[in-house]
Amino acid sequence: MCSKRDIVVFLAGAEAFHTLSHVVLSFSRVLPIEICSITLTSQLNLFAIVINGLATAGLVWWACKLKK
Repeated sequence: MCSKRDIVVFLAGAEAFHTLSHVVLSFSRVLPIEICSITLTSQLNLFAIVINGLATAGLVWWACKLKK
């Protein structure tokens, strides 16, 4: 059975992967790109990196506070 900590660790990993995908996107030189009528610019991508990084850090902190 999965504990609450296991679920939070999984979500932290998924969020870290999402952050990493935005970092790779910034180095791939394809920006700006339009996805579903939303134009992703380098500034918007940087904002996404910061927000996703903070979410990852928050989830890791939360996972550390939960008991095994």
